[in-house]
Amino acid sequence: MAAKPLAFANASAISCRRMSRENLVDSRQEILRTAARLFQQRGYDATSMNDVAAALKLSKGGLYHHFAGKDEILFNLMDHAMAVTQQRVIDPVRSVADPEERLRKLIRLQIELVLSSRDREITVMLHENHPLPPSRRRRINSRKKDYVHCVENLVAEVQRVRQSRGGVNPRAAAFALLGMINWLYQWYKPEGSLKAEELARQYTTIFFSGALQ
Repeated sequence: MAAKPLAFANASAISCRRMSRENLVDSRQEILRTAARLFQQRGYDATSMNDVAAALKLSKGGLYHHFAGKDEILFNLMDHAMAVTQQRVIDPVRSVADPEERLRKLIRLQIELVLSSRDREITVMLHENHPLPPSRRRRINSRKKDYVHCVENLVAEVQRVRQSRGGVNPRAAAFALLGMINWLYQWYKPEGSLKAEELARQYTTIFFSGALQ
């Protein structure tokens, strides 16, 4: 009879530890989402740890329990942003056999990602990496370069398939394409007349009519 309460106690302890870990993850994600919003609205340099703590109704000590400093928050934001890019753009695109369709899908998915209201950290990643310590900056930049190379190689493949004669360098084209898309968050208004689906079609036409001719 004594074994049952002991087993129940062990199960409860395991359950509590699991809940604690889940709560910790949830708390970190909420901090990252809040910090991303503040960094986007105010800029990284103008946002303090006190600002983040106040927005979350946390003590400064409570915030430091999760992150050692502002640069660690920024690094985690960018690292997560690259993971989201991998999951929502790169991996789905790889399953498309035809190079032209692969590029069309990449353009559409990248636009959807940049315009997604739940991925504000993506916009932070685009222009706020300079304050990171050198070692962390190198890690993020390495992942960003890998993505540019992926786009560059795809552009070169499509140029070969289409026998493009315009002489546009694939790397220049890759940077131009990503720059064109990644700047959307600065001016696009979801309540405006131009919807994301139409925007994807127009950007695809612009790129295919230029860099791939």
